[in-house]
Amino acid sequence: MRLTIIGTGYVGLVAAVCLAKLGHIVTAVDREHVIQDLRVHKLTIWEPDLQEMLETCRRDGRLSFDIDIAHASRDADALMIAVGTPIGVNGQTDLSQIDDVIAQLKQVDGVCPPLIIMKSTVPVGTCDELEANLLAAGLQTEVVFNPEFLRQGSAINDFMNPDRIVFGCRSHLAKAALHQLYKGINAPIQVCDRRSAELIKYASNAFLAMKISFANMIADVCEGYDADNRQVMQGVGADRRIGPHFLRDGIGYGGSCFSKDLQSLLTSGKAIGRSLPLLEATAQINEERIPQLLEKLISLWGNPRGKRLGVLGISFKPNTNDVRDAPFLTLLRLCHLYGIEVQTFDPVVQHTSIDGVIQMDTAYEVATDADAIIIMTEWPQFAELDWVLMARLMHQPILLDGRNVLSDEVISRLMLVENVIYIPVGRPMERAKLTLSVNL
Repeated sequence: MRLTIIGTGYVGLVAAVCLAKLGHIVTAVDREHVIQDLRVHKLTIWEPDLQEMLETCRRDGRLSFDIDIAHASRDADALMIAVGTPIGVNGQTDLSQIDDVIAQLKQVDGVCPPLIIMKSTVPVGTCDELEANLLAAGLQTEVVFNPEFLRQGSAINDFMNPDRIVFGCRSHLAKAALHQLYKGINAPIQVCDRRSAELIKYASNAFLAMKISFANMIADVCEGYDADNRQVMQGVGADRRIGPHFLRDGIGYGGSCFSKDLQSLLTSGKAIGRSLPLLEATAQINEERIPQLLEKLISLWGNPRGKRLGVLGISFKPNTNDVRDAPFLTLLRLCHLYGIEVQTFDPVVQHTSIDGVIQMDTAYEVATDADAIIIMTEWPQFAELDWVLMARLMHQPILLDGRNVLSDEVISRLMLVENVIYIPVGRPMERAKLTLSVNL
């Protein structure tokens, strides 16, 4: 198939590369400065294997880039929309980028393909409205909803090996075209109406976020009773009806999807007079994670003003450079409020323009003379650090393990260092005994 994809963010660029890899002829469209970078293989997003696959597909002639929607769409069999749909005013989803695409398709005769595939996450009923808009303009096209379920950091694998593929469409022709598009991917396919497909996306993300907040809620109970939430969640997740995924406690979820999709679903519920108390609690629990973590630290410091805090990890999760709605940003705002100096290290997010951040070149530089360290992102490199050395470099050896990264073996070695305080999530903190040197 000849496919045009509008938008080259995480979803659009990964889809473009993967569908080109499957043998389709793909043209990706975005703003001029973005396309100029992509044409020289310069990516603004970091995703494992994405750079190499992009270069291969470009070299093989299956992937190209354009800045003109009309030019890129004129001979396309289908057009895929993968632009941003952020939360706007009053909690409503901002569809302005999608509206702009539709407006451009309506401007020039003969450029609107017979099939428009919506990848962007949109409120229920959006695809119905878009199709009606296009038909009213005399454009004979069908809009289908084909949600993405990609995890940043493993997006290519998730695209090529998905748990399921959902087709929200109304005609056999659209269904056949979507089957052709995904030919070569072995996964269960669910065909349903567009509104159900739109809700599948929201409900999936809401449920995953709810599991994370549930694990964090129980973690608070475990801390109060000196229990170990790792063991509790292992026992809970062993139940096949529940499963172990997304039952890890920590500093809460971040990124561009969960918070946005929860808010959009809550707003959609209010629009029809339905409250969604489980989702309200999910969001509230998540919002409390960083303040609770910082309170633990301040209780040890006493007066936080002028303290130096080392932060390991800026991105909202490992294997990505995405800082959108990252928990680190919430931590940084609170640190500024309390007069705490913040210095950071992240393996991928470097030379950032975030105000009030002192970025170091190594984790050991972050530790030097720090009054505490917080692990914010579970990069595997952090578990491999020499934590005994890290503690000895610090002014006050206080470690808050916001992601429970360190193994029991590493923690045991840390407890041999004088005055170390280790604060995990979901289990009691550990303090090293004060070592007194005695001259005999």
